[in-house]
Amino acid sequence: MNPLSIEAKCQGAVGFGLTQLMSGITLKDGEVEQSNFNEFRPPYMSDAPAVIDVHIVPSNDAPLGVGETATPVTSPAVVNALARLTGKRYRSLPLTSV
Repeated sequence: MNPLSIEAKCQGAVGFGLTQLMSGITLKDGEVEQSNFNEFRPPYMSDAPAVIDVHIVPSNDAPLGVGETATPVTSPAVVNALARLTGKRYRSLPLTSV
């Protein structure tokens, strides 16, 4: 596996994970309120972090693939960092009042 491909995949996954924090997708009574992509503002490149460091842990195991490993952990990592920084817990997404 090419380490640059792994790095790019993880960086993209973090960017995609940030959409959970920032997008205007809202739910009401368990249903998405927007009918299509034209009804919310997705994050843009200017919203992305300037640097996303990726650290590959060496292993002797056979490579199995990377996938979107960073996507599901991005939101919890950011809200935990905010809680540590501010002392306030955020319990709903998107984060619109930070």
